[in-house]
Amino acid sequence: MKRILLLLLLCSTTLLMAQQTDPIQEAMASYDYETALSLIAQKKPATPLLLQKGKALRSLGLNAEALSTYQEIIGKDSTNTRALIEAAECCRTLAKYKQASAYYEKVLDLTPENKYVRIQYINLRLAQQKFREALGESSLMTEKDSSAIALHLQAQSFEGMNELLPAAGCYYNIQEKYPADYLAAAKLGAINIAASYYDEAIEATEKYRKIDTTNIAVNRQNALAYCLKQDYPTAIRRYQYLVNQGDSTFHTCYYLGISYYAIERYYEAHDFLEAARKYDPENVNLLYYLGRSCAKTSWKKQGVEYLEQAINLSIPKDSSMVRLYIGMTDCYKMAQMYKEQLASIKERYQKYDRQNHKLLYDMAHLSFFALKDRKSTERYLEAFLKTRPKDEKAEQAKLNEKGELVLGITNYYNAADNWLKDLKSKQKIEILRLQRKNKISVLPLTKKAATVNRKQPFSLFMK
Repeated sequence: MKRILLLLLLCSTTLLMAQQTDPIQEAMASYDYETALSLIAQKKPATPLLLQKGKALRSLGLNAEALSTYQEIIGKDSTNTRALIEAAECCRTLAKYKQASAYYEKVLDLTPENKYVRIQYINLRLAQQKFREALGESSLMTEKDSSAIALHLQAQSFEGMNELLPAAGCYYNIQEKYPADYLAAAKLGAINIAASYYDEAIEATEKYRKIDTTNIAVNRQNALAYCLKQDYPTAIRRYQYLVNQGDSTFHTCYYLGISYYAIERYYEAHDFLEAARKYDPENVNLLYYLGRSCAKTSWKKQGVEYLEQAINLSIPKDSSMVRLYIGMTDCYKMAQMYKEQLASIKERYQKYDRQNHKLLYDMAHLSFFALKDRKSTERYLEAFLKTRPKDEKAEQAKLNEKGELVLGITNYYNAADNWLKDLKSKQKIEILRLQRKNKISVLPLTKKAATVNRKQPFSLFMK
């Protein structure tokens, strides 16, 4: 009898629970987050409901609103690790990295062994390019945890610091412990290729290919290593497999085109290089090989166009060079390297900024005041005045973006004219002064000497 009563009680309880299924949970389970939020709004804001609300908001991409919800929970309970973690995730999404770090650090203080949080914290440091800090954290982690993820974080930290040898060591360690880790094989391929160690790159990627020949990332590095090693037939087989798998990226098409070009299959080279050009139409190397391929096929005129385009792209734009020279000139000025400053202005004028005749005036100014070279000053002023147009129109002074007064070119021509006249006038005065000085100095000489001096009055000055 007791058993019967107990069964009846259990059945009624189950039925009651089924009848009272939480509609909020149902909505959340069905990814109907808007309905869930609507239902939550009708309830008293207890912590479990607020956590659900935060999750729903995040799922809808409303990270700022979700963060406010989690902060509401943290305000009531600063030790709620779930709310702290979720708040940190929201901050990362919102690029509030300092706040995210603070939340992660709080969780790690409360639960030092929380592996997920430590991983996220290190990833945040990597995202901030704080590689040394990431290395410190990841190295501490690897002392107790030799998992692939811990070793990967350590390797990424070394890579960020451009310490590729220890990074490669980490990836070799991963490959040894976890042979099925495709990312380690791909990374080893990339690092060795960057160092021109093509055989080592092939060895690492082929080792993985014994397990899995289908991985796109590994096959890309494997194919590139064969291509750069000039084993073009193997490279073509690898790249063709990638293409057959739907890989139509720039690098796959480009290096497959290069490989076909190398074995003189120019039509195939043209097709794949043309496909690569869609991604990078101004790539000079691509245009070179594409042009050469066209020249050896029926697209000869097109080949000429591609090579002409490559040449034009290789010649630096005057505007870019002028900008660089302005920067260089300013650096020389700040360093008080006035000869170099003058040389940079001169080179800029002669090569890239030929119509900017005011540069001649600037050279004169620098020659006179910084280098104390009067002859060069006069020469630059004369050259500047020769550029003065016959039908010159007066220009009004203007204010630049900084609010500084900028004189019109006419003002500089007038200033140069007056300056040159002044220099020549002073030069004449100096010559007369020297002449008088020399005449006075010969008065005490003998009569014979004085006679010679009268015949050659400028001899001393000329010497």
